[in-house]
Amino acid sequence: MPSKSKTDLRKQIVAKAIVDPAFRARLFRQPESVFLERPTKEDLAAIQRLKKFLPAMGDMVNSLAGEVLCGGGGGCGGLA
Repeated sequence: MPSKSKTDLRKQIVAKAIVDPAFRARLFRQPESVFLERPTKEDLAAIQRLKKFLPAMGDMVNSLAGEVLCGGGGGCGGLA
């Protein structure tokens, strides 16, 4: 079982990867440079979950933006 500090670090890395595209690219390309050591199985699993989650999150953000900008889908004239 990973230590609490290792789990907290993994959460911080995932959170930063969600909002920082350059960091995310580095994480996906060279995870050992982010973790500063060989990533554990749990670290690699978290990276895989993130890769699967990000496209769905982008779809959700686009959908919510359309709802906000178009007042519930009432036609934006192609804005959203």
